[in-house]
Amino acid sequence: MRTLLTREAKRTLLCAGYYARRLRADRFPGVAVLCYHGVRDDRWAAGTMVFEDLHVRAGELEAHCRLLRETCQPISLTDWRTALRNGSSLPARPVLVTFDDGYRTVFTLARPLLQRYGIPAAVFVCSQPVERRRLFWHDAVAQACGEPEVQRLKAAPFNQWQTSCEQYAREAAGDDPHAPLTAAEVRALAATAGIEIGAHTVAHPILARASRAEQREQIQRNKTVLEQWTGGAVTAFAYPNGRPEVDYTKDTVELVKESGFALAFTTRHGFAGTAEPALEHSRFLMLAGISAAELAHRLCHSWRR
Repeated sequence: MRTLLTREAKRTLLCAGYYARRLRADRFPGVAVLCYHGVRDDRWAAGTMVFEDLHVRAGELEAHCRLLRETCQPISLTDWRTALRNGSSLPARPVLVTFDDGYRTVFTLARPLLQRYGIPAAVFVCSQPVERRRLFWHDAVAQACGEPEVQRLKAAPFNQWQTSCEQYAREAAGDDPHAPLTAAEVRALAATAGIEIGAHTVAHPILARASRAEQREQIQRNKTVLEQWTGGAVTAFAYPNGRPEVDYTKDTVELVKESGFALAFTTRHGFAGTAEPALEHSRFLMLAGISAAELAHRLCHSWRR
């Protein structure tokens, strides 16, 4: 009951214009980098996807885009790099929208919404699922064995993880809601104004479980393939899972730097401030069920704590 009342109170504040007035007069302590994954069609029944919380409803994403356009100042990776290079200031309320993994729904469902509201975005893509037309390993394993098995394999040694990935590999039909992007869709996203393709490793391993050589292969090969597909430089990276010293290490950061990346993103919770290393920026994880009112409340209040 308390949760329901709190949700209704936030919705009332949004409708009354409280959050809009508060945000328009605000200055963020850094960049609010929002970390999405996939998008679900509003018509798809609940419970039909694994890791469903990582796939926001299209209606939720549209409500987020509308809020960000009306109250904040969405930026692109190019805007951020330019500010860093020139020593210039970003706007008062900068927001960067990002998508991890490279689900096809980012092209089919998210891209039209981003274009409609003029929201720039960065899409961090794993290249192997795209090349092989297979489900992401975590989705294939979850469908075969359940989500707890995915968590177990994330803690397994790299070679054991690789063996399991091959064991449970599953082809991705084009209409599967878990399907990855196609190479042509990666190119089309890269050609879309305001959207930039970033790297996310070849196959989405937990890099901290891999040797330095294995990490280098995952990072550099991913970058090379994405640059071949897009015809441009790929200079931004997102660490799979993204928890510092848990999912990646200092060695990983060094390899990301050696590979020529200028910006990289973790899943550490917080605004991406100027005091952070350029290759370890914080983000806010965006899950299904976060309404526009809840996002507004977090931007105004919760994420400041």
